[in-house]
Amino acid sequence: MYWTFFFPCLLSGYETSLDSIAGGLFRDLEIVKEIDRKIEDQLPLFINYQLQGGYFSMPSARTYQAGVLGFGYAHLPPYRLYGLGLQFFDHIETTGNYWIYDGILEGSFGHLGFGDDAERAANVKCILLREKDGFSFLPELAFGWNDFMGSCRFRSFYAVATKQFFPWNMEASLGWGQGRIQGLFGAVAWAPFRHGENILSGLSLIGEYDANNYRRHGSEHPKGRELASRMNVGMQWNLWDLFRLSASTVRGVDWAASAAFRYNWGASEGLFPKLFDPLPYKAPLDTQPVGFLRSQKYLAHEFAYALKEQGLDLFRLFLVPGANGFDHLWMKIVNVRYWKEDEVRVRLQHVLAHLIPSNISSITAVMEADGIVTQQYRFRAEELAKYREGKIGETELSIVAPLREASSSPSVYEASLLFQRRKPIWLLTFRPWLRSFFGTSRGKFKYEAGIGLGSEGYLFDEIYYSLWGTYTAASSTQNLCDRDFLNPSRIINVRTDSIRYNQANSLHLEQAFLQKSWNLGQGCFSRVALGYFEMAYAGLTWEALYYPVQANWAVGFEVSSLLKRDYFGFGFQRKIRKWTPSGCEFLPYTGLQYFAEFYYQYPRLNLDFRLSAGQFLARDKGIRMEGGRSFSSGLRVGLWYTLTNAGDVVNHQRYYDKGFSISMPLDLFMNKSSRTRISYAMSAWLRDCGARAATGKPLYPTLFWERFMPNKESRAL
Repeated sequence: MYWTFFFPCLLSGYETSLDSIAGGLFRDLEIVKEIDRKIEDQLPLFINYQLQGGYFSMPSARTYQAGVLGFGYAHLPPYRLYGLGLQFFDHIETTGNYWIYDGILEGSFGHLGFGDDAERAANVKCILLREKDGFSFLPELAFGWNDFMGSCRFRSFYAVATKQFFPWNMEASLGWGQGRIQGLFGAVAWAPFRHGENILSGLSLIGEYDANNYRRHGSEHPKGRELASRMNVGMQWNLWDLFRLSASTVRGVDWAASAAFRYNWGASEGLFPKLFDPLPYKAPLDTQPVGFLRSQKYLAHEFAYALKEQGLDLFRLFLVPGANGFDHLWMKIVNVRYWKEDEVRVRLQHVLAHLIPSNISSITAVMEADGIVTQQYRFRAEELAKYREGKIGETELSIVAPLREASSSPSVYEASLLFQRRKPIWLLTFRPWLRSFFGTSRGKFKYEAGIGLGSEGYLFDEIYYSLWGTYTAASSTQNLCDRDFLNPSRIINVRTDSIRYNQANSLHLEQAFLQKSWNLGQGCFSRVALGYFEMAYAGLTWEALYYPVQANWAVGFEVSSLLKRDYFGFGFQRKIRKWTPSGCEFLPYTGLQYFAEFYYQYPRLNLDFRLSAGQFLARDKGIRMEGGRSFSSGLRVGLWYTLTNAGDVVNHQRYYDKGFSISMPLDLFMNKSSRTRISYAMSAWLRDCGARAATGKPLYPTLFWERFMPNKESRAL
């Protein structure tokens, strides 16, 4: 009787305790969910006419997410304004603007076709404190410089604080500036419909106090000095978090409007799902030992077909005898599809784990790219079996089978060659191309567009070649000159005459070179290249590189002897032009460029740096510093700055070559993976100082992207 009574009471108490624990757990989860919601909750990011985080004319302390690339156009009477934004880090905003003075002819060469006066401006903003940094009770804080380099017509320094008031769907900013922005400024924005589910949810109303010193700022447009009110009022409309439309009053005397597009290419997984990528290999499972039932030939074909399906080409397979009847497999593989090392590893591991014979103790997989052996993996049979059975995962297997230095191919005296495939002699490539010229004296923007056709492949299975030509279908460069009238280059013209190559003919032989590369072992690499490297230069180059697999640094040396090509045909120029105060003279010329180079990577933030010291094309000596950030999508944005003894002068100031570059995988625009990258780079000016000729396929970029493993958690700065 006692136990009959006590046991139900015990169960009842136990159930009550469980209910209490479960209730507490769910309450805790609700609290965590609410905290996460508050952390992620943000008002729409308002963007000013300069494409900065801001309102209409004034900045705010807010900014884009890292990886965002944006474009915009604003009608801002009496200016037309183009904008470009590149967000390197969450805490650093960089934007560029092209201001056009409506109705004001450029004084020096406006009559030649340049048209209205214009100004290029570079802006940077540093965010000291963001809402997401964990101090939500404090305002966001930032300071920045507008138009901080060049002629600086719109130069300003400012500091600003911004606070979001989520219960009222409002945001307010207060700041102070010096320069074109003079004194205190502020703004209030209200997003009354942001929780709605219709198209009006992105509509916001804004009012700002404009502190631009319109009346006394010396570089202001004459028609922009009239000021009836410092209050600008208007609206912004955010559509699908991609497009931004704005309209407002300006100075109390006119109306302004803008349209902008932004997209986070850094975090993107592509515009289309990778529908044509196969799933990692799962079946058929075959661990039959090599022997009578599973012949060596059958084994080789199994591996070749399975790897081919995964986008990996098998070129050699050796069976190396081992002790106690357990042999070793050695294979050479070329990755033809993927730009991420971890994607290659996963697909390779699945194939090997499901097809390794039971009498094989280990497998070595050597990887090759662009004709050079880059690295290898070495897997033990028992670890592949555990991976296949789900007992260990990707992380564990990558620890016990890390990237290693590539081993040499076994000799035919110590191993049996089971499979060998020749590299393709030719691979035809066809694609459109575009070349742009920005800020020319005959117009603000000139272009050439056409088609490119080429072939690449391997001769005698060892020597890489590239043959590439282009045809210009449309061009606006016919009336461009090859000399800067205001600031003629006073050093030998190794680059400033490049437009003449484009104007000489519609057909261009861009590349026709041979290259042989070697992996010398222990992280040492070398290459030799010979031929036409680019439209302007041909020659002979030698490069050596030390870049161990597990290192985040590398050192190298490159030397090239170059000839300047004729503007038309396949011949060479024996003399090169130089402008002097007394006129034009021609000097004997053979190009010699050589560089000692140091590379460094900071994986935590996906940063990479390059320092080159040596002699450039124009025989000027100095250093070139480059830095870039790569994102999880494969997007890389970079900057460079060159210091040489050339003594080049632009607008009465010594000029040092500088610019930016953008590179991204082509598969961001495709429904399947691709190793091909598309790139664009632009210098501040086309000058001869710090110029460097292309010399074939350099070693470091090939190895860098073959080993690239993005740190997807890097959000600092």
